[in-house]
Order: sequence, then structure tokens, then C-alpha cells
Amino acid sequence: MMNKKLNIDNLELVSFFNGLVFFAPVALLVRTRAGISLDQFFVLQAILSLVIFFGEIPTGKITDVVGYKNTIVLSQVTLLLARGMMLTAFLTRNYWMFIAEAIVEGIASCFSSGTISAYLYQRYDEGEYVVKSARTSKFGTAGFIVSIIMYAGIYHFFGIVGLLVVTAVMNVFAVTLSFGIEKEKAKSKEAVDKKDTGKHKLFILRLNAENIIIMVTLACVSISFILINFFYVDKLESLGISEEWMTAIILGYSVIEMAAEKILDYIGEKNYFRAFVAGFIISGLCMLIFGRISIRLIIIPIMLLLPLVVSVPAYIFDEMENKVIDKNNLEDKRAEVLSAYNMGVNLVEVIFLFASAYVSGIGVSACFTVVGVLMILLAGVHGVLKK
Repeated sequence: MMNKKLNIDNLELVSFFNGLVFFAPVALLVRTRAGISLDQFFVLQAILSLVIFFGEIPTGKITDVVGYKNTIVLSQVTLLLARGMMLTAFLTRNYWMFIAEAIVEGIASCFSSGTISAYLYQRYDEGEYVVKSARTSKFGTAGFIVSIIMYAGIYHFFGIVGLLVVTAVMNVFAVTLSFGIEKEKAKSKEAVDKKDTGKHKLFILRLNAENIIIMVTLACVSISFILINFFYVDKLESLGISEEWMTAIILGYSVIEMAAEKILDYIGEKNYFRAFVAGFIISGLCMLIFGRISIRLIIIPIMLLLPLVVSVPAYIFDEMENKVIDKNNLEDKRAEVLSAYNMGVNLVEVIFLFASAYVSGIGVSACFTVVGVLMILLAGVHGVLKK
């Protein structure tokens, strides 16, 4: 059990303010109202994903040099710059400014990618990391819920400009609070002694079976949330339910997802691996049912529970991949390794974006079915490898 659970630290507050993205429900309109076509919108998203893909390793190397806390501050400052650029791009209706914003936002994402995970893993004792990680994410979810609730009022009175301005102001609070985040524990003497090991390597990871399985597992989780975020509304429409109910669904599953911290604390570290395998199997079955069945009394509960069901094993897997880093004596390059793992996820997202027309062509049910089968198979692979 974690100590001082009721104490809210600066990292959790930063997570909360980062979750306050008031323009999220109209993210597409922010571009199209400024004269951006749908084709240009997908290009912007692809640019964002490409910047993240190619920036992962360089920013990971920087993080391991300057430290995790300092990189979190750097990511917040860069994100604030991106928010300001988005407001400017919307007001000036300048496509090139939107491109510049996508690049800066991608850099901010690179600096945050894997950094908080590495920070928490190094700062907290074994057994506390997973629960703390879920707790920090819970504050981000709480911010998201608040922004969804407040979005309609701000949009009604102040329009898209108001949404962008308030979001930027929240980022100012996040930047200010980030300076108060406690520094991580100093690296062990063994890690310092091994600091020069492999420093000239362009890519820190070997493409062996272990690392490939880790990347595929991470990509599977990422695609699951892409499907949830983009295709839930399509499923509602296929069930004859108005898309206006999507806001209620989002609020519902966001509140339920916040239970992950309590669930992980209840499971306990000794049972984490079994919970991970069971969680992936249950997630896969939910995906299969979601893709094949069109019964409201079954689909709506799955919609509300699926994000939580995927999140619980995802948090556990974060610790599992950090333990692999320790096992391979790469703890002094933790941020770079985590960034390298995330490159596989980003590559999948880039392919997904560029192949969006094909994905929609084969149907939403097929997408959920493929991911569901893959999750069940991955659960089996991890179970076999554990033995």
C-alpha cells in the first residue's frame, strides 16, 4: 500500500492541468474553421506522428543527460509554446503555422514520452510504481472530465478562441507547477559506471524477440485506444443511437477508468503478471464481442468498461518493460530505451493514419476483431515466455 495517498504532489497537478484540453471535442473544427481541408488535417496528423517517431531517440538521449524532472519541465514549456502557436494559427488562418505547431507539439510529446514512466520508476520503490502511475494518470483523466463538462459553456460564450485561450492558460499553470516537481533519485553507482556503455549506438535496442514482443504489445494497447476514440461513435450510430450520446459515454468511461488505481492497489504486486495476462485476455474478448455483436444491452456496458479493462494491464506492462530494462543493464539509459520502444507504437500510428481509408473500407468490426485476436495471442505469448 502506498503511503500518504491523500497528498497531491506537483506531478499529479501537472497531469490534471494537462488534461484540461477544452478544445478536444472540436479539435477538427479548430483546423477546418481556419480554412484547413480534411486532406490537410490528415497531413497535419501524419506530420505530428512522424515528428514523434523520428524525435523519440534524440529526445530520449537528451533526457538521460539532463534528468527526468528537467525534461518534464522542458516538455511543459514546449507544449505551452505549441498551444500559443495553435491559437495564432487559428486567428491568422495560416496553414504553415499549423504545420509549425504540429512540429512543436510533436517535440513536446517526444520529451514527455517515457519520461514520466522513467521518473516514477526511479523515484518510487518496487510495488509502488504501478499504483502511482495509475494515480498520476487518474489526475489527467479528472482534468479531461472537467474540460468536457465545461467545454459547452466556454464554447457557447467565447467560441473556439475561448477554448484555445483557456487551454493555454491551464498550460501556464502546468509549466509553473512543473518547476516544483521533486527531483528523481540519483542514479546508482553501478549505473554511473556503465554510463559510457553503448553511447555511440544510434539505436539502443537490439531487434530481438523480447523487444519486438514489447513493441507489439505497446502498439496493441495504442491501437485499442485509437479504435475506442475514433470508432465508438460509429458503433453508436450502427445501433441507432444518436451521436449526441457520445459525450455521456466519454464521461462514463472516463469516471470508471479512474478506478484503475484502486484495482491495481487491491491486486497487489505479487499478482500483477497474472492480472496482466487475464486483463489482456478479457480485453481481447471484449474487442471480439464489440466487433461482432450489435445488442445495446451488451455493447453499452462494454463501451463503458473497455477503457478500464485495457488500462489495468497497460499500467502493469509499464512496470514489466522497466524491469526488462533493468535486466539488460540499461537503467542509465532508461528514457532512451522507453523512447525506442515507443517508436514502434508511433510507426504503427503513422501507418494507421496513412491507411485510414483502407481501414474504414474493411469495416470497424474487422478492426476490433483483429485487435481482439492479437491481444489474446499476446497474452498467451507472455504466459509462455514467463515459464
